[in-house]
Amino acid sequence: MIYILRAGTIRIDVTVSRALACSVAVKVDRPRRLARMFVDRRAEEAPALAGRVFSLCSFSQSLASRIAVLNATDMPMSDEECMAAGAGLLAERIFETLRPVVLHWPTPLPNNMKVFAGRKLREALAASQAIVSQARSGQIAKDSLASDAGRLFAAAHALGTPHDGDAPVLGSVLDAMLQDLGDVADFSAQRSPEALSADDDAEVITRLCDEPDFASSPHLPGRVMETGAFARCGGATSSCKPHLARRLLARIGDIHDCLAHLARLAASGEQDWSSIAAGGPTPGAGGYGAVECARGRLYHHAEIGGDGRLAAYHILTPTEWNFHPAGPFVERLLSSRIGTGETAARSASLLALLFDPCAAFEIGIREAAHA
Repeated sequence: MIYILRAGTIRIDVTVSRALACSVAVKVDRPRRLARMFVDRRAEEAPALAGRVFSLCSFSQSLASRIAVLNATDMPMSDEECMAAGAGLLAERIFETLRPVVLHWPTPLPNNMKVFAGRKLREALAASQAIVSQARSGQIAKDSLASDAGRLFAAAHALGTPHDGDAPVLGSVLDAMLQDLGDVADFSAQRSPEALSADDDAEVITRLCDEPDFASSPHLPGRVMETGAFARCGGATSSCKPHLARRLLARIGDIHDCLAHLARLAASGEQDWSSIAAGGPTPGAGGYGAVECARGRLYHHAEIGGDGRLAAYHILTPTEWNFHPAGPFVERLLSSRIGTGETAARSASLLALLFDPCAAFEIGIREAAHA
């Protein structure tokens, strides 16, 4: 059976006063209690179900579920499966980092560049899917991985991912997007992001299990957590550039790093597993899995009853951190000078796009009334 769920939307309403964003309200309208679909199923069914339920980053969802179930049953993942899992995760992350930027950039590209970008994005998709398809089987051949990784690198490079560093290839699609950010509002006044990391896993999982609304509105006391490419690099990309340019460069750098990781994996079988995935047992017959997917750190948690069925299940996606009503997107936008009307809408839309939600978003701008 294939499950088709409404992806939902994120509504962002911004009130502007004298060109400043003086109020920001975010409402996330997404399927709730999704994890209930997993309860009472056989534990071994969970990874495949996760891959069917989620249309975006389906391999990452399936892998996080697989790691959670294995930790709940105290079963290790074999070296061969780890290699395949790492390859699939990296390939999906590369494509899913490229796709939303190329497809949803608000400024139209020149026709010839648009056609070229579409063709190269399809080539990247084909290469990524070839790797993910093998990874789902739990084993992957180095020669085919090297070939598919080469095709993925060629497509990403054609779109502008550099051989070295994070600056896009001059004249490329990604370079055109970077240049397009030259006249957009600067959001640099706020602090650097506080990245969600493996060090936070224990507290996150405890709260995910104990607090009924944590999955839809996650927070850690006294902290504003962010997850994704910009947070992973600590915001340390070309600090002299405007904030939105730094966010785009962080994504380009993340693609470059993932391609390099994938190439090492294909050449030697070596990978830095701890940088892309983690997991462990939890009290009772429970376990969690965490993976660093395109949009950030994704969590699955499973508890297995004595009959081998799932007694409890939890899922926490990156978007819920980044678009929390008091989260990093709102903090970054609030009090920023974004202009008025269409200028304000474009600035807010670009910021939202570069925070990369896994749901469609809508921007509403209104002018504050002044006496």
